[in-house]
Amino acid sequence: MRFKNNILLLIILLTATILRFWHYSEIPFTNDEFSALFRTHYDSFSELISKGILIDGHPAGIQVFIYYWVKVFGYSEMSVKFPFIIFGILAILALYKIAKLWYNETVALICASFLASIQYSVMYSQIARPYISGLFFTLLMVYFLTKIVLQKENKKYSNYIFFIISTSLCTYNHHFSLLFALIVGISGLFFIKRNQLLPYLLSGTLIFVLYIPHLPIFFYQLKVGGVEGWLGKPNNDYLIVYLKYIFQYSFYVYILVLCLIIWGLLQLKKNTKFINKKYFILSLIWFLLPFLIGFFYSRYVNSVIQFSVLIFNFPFLLFVLFGHIKEQKVKINALIVGIILSTNVLVLVFQRKHFEIFYNSPQEQFIKEIKKNDFKNKKTIILIYDYNRKISLHYIKKYKIKSEIICFDKFLNEGEFLHFLEHNKSKYDNIYFAGLSESNPLILPIITDFFRELSWQKNYNGGTSYLFKKGKINQIKMIDKLNFESNNKSKNWTSISKQNYIDTLSFSGEKSYLIDSLSEWSITFKKKLSEFEKNKNDLIEISVKTYLQGNLKDAILVASLETKDSSFYWGGTPFEIFKIENKTSKGNFKWITIHHTFKLKEEYLKNKDLRLKVFIWNKGKNNILIDDFEIKLRNGNPLLYGLFESF
Repeated sequence: MRFKNNILLLIILLTATILRFWHYSEIPFTNDEFSALFRTHYDSFSELISKGILIDGHPAGIQVFIYYWVKVFGYSEMSVKFPFIIFGILAILALYKIAKLWYNETVALICASFLASIQYSVMYSQIARPYISGLFFTLLMVYFLTKIVLQKENKKYSNYIFFIISTSLCTYNHHFSLLFALIVGISGLFFIKRNQLLPYLLSGTLIFVLYIPHLPIFFYQLKVGGVEGWLGKPNNDYLIVYLKYIFQYSFYVYILVLCLIIWGLLQLKKNTKFINKKYFILSLIWFLLPFLIGFFYSRYVNSVIQFSVLIFNFPFLLFVLFGHIKEQKVKINALIVGIILSTNVLVLVFQRKHFEIFYNSPQEQFIKEIKKNDFKNKKTIILIYDYNRKISLHYIKKYKIKSEIICFDKFLNEGEFLHFLEHNKSKYDNIYFAGLSESNPLILPIITDFFRELSWQKNYNGGTSYLFKKGKINQIKMIDKLNFESNNKSKNWTSISKQNYIDTLSFSGEKSYLIDSLSEWSITFKKKLSEFEKNKNDLIEISVKTYLQGNLKDAILVASLETKDSSFYWGGTPFEIFKIENKTSKGNFKWITIHHTFKLKEEYLKNKDLRLKVFIWNKGKNNILIDDFEIKLRNGNPLLYGLFESF
């Protein structure tokens, strides 16, 4: 039996190896990896600490490791990622060993199968950052602590040595693996035998002594705080979303997990203990406590919690779910392992599309598209919105791009970009725009003021690229339009006064509308989101024509999403952003277009009572003439957050 179960373990490890090394040479760097690599070009260790580690927010361990690793093995994706893929495979073996000591071989095979085949562990094994390494170090620490607790009195102290080493690696790896090591260390006091208490306490003391050189870095980074500049506060359903994520947002995986739990309960006889209470409680505490600390710290102090930092305590959730399953015969084990691996791998490949999405880094794909389409010879503006120019330059050099590329940060604001298009529209037939997830949503409607037709849109995790050309506008849905003519029958507009209709000047048709200096609030559009078709990451684009002949100051185009009791979104775009030369060659004023755009989120779509509200806030009490008030819906990128969200 032992030999046959070992064959199942080898199959699990082989599956894990294939998934992690699949098209190994094509795995791209993530932005986080680039950040680490850009912080290795220092001449001394002290400079690495002061300029490459203190500012990062992570402990020094992995950054120091990468610093020396690339000096020996180079900067290629394959060489940098290799040790982390190995950590990911060894973590499966360590988890198997712990589960076998705590429970039985069936539980060990089930837990190892999940760790081998879900996207959570596969992806982080392919990223050279302190996540999968921390998972391996924490499991190694727990394994040797278990050996210490279970060892015989005459056992040598080798387990203590490895426990000290692995725990120290946890402390230098990541602040959350440090937290987990502290929780594990305190937990050990409740399980250690009395005659082993002294060497255990000495081990803890030595671990602290080994960490002392890192204390200045720890306190400096603690003072700086978390990553709240880009990471939002977690919602109350964060744990539920996390559970969905680790089980790949898949109905099939949910059913598989539920069936295993129920089947395990049915296998228990009435006179058999329900579960090993000691290990169940310990696993529950080890999973929940780091989560709760991270969650409440993020809610009330600084946002730090992400799926990545919960990977260190994740395996103990598997123990909570499957630890009650009794040991089975080899044939049953083989059936269970086969079902788990095949289900997870099929979902990983075809539902989560891991190799298609993760392997297509948006920044690299943008540059490859530029090279492939040869825009240089097609009168095309090439515009990239990238918050890290170094990454784009890396790929420009890699693919030997000679075309002129304009980075959006060249423009001080949207107005400068608008001015650029106004003065260069006659020179070009197309514009290629590539932007990351945090791109300014106003860019697209400004582009379509000049290049109206969308030739194509390509979606990636973390970014989207477009090619627009001169022509008729397409690929955009009209939600509603108000042009102040007699054929307007929409009931979504309120506060319209016919006394404000102007029939002497208009952009289209015969009439326009005057918002006079006595009116602070304009006509208002209201409609429930549930009343029109839309998807997560779609863009609400609002535009209005204006013939403003004076100061644009303190006039704002506003949109909000709200219910009777609360507001989910409020945003506005000042008119003055779009202030360009507002006169024709004959000296007459001309109509200009004001835009406001925002992206729909999943949390918005869940609320059936949420209402879209659009209006002009005439804060400066101007006389504003408007026409063609439009609310449109642009198809978004369903893969924009595809590695971490359902799509």
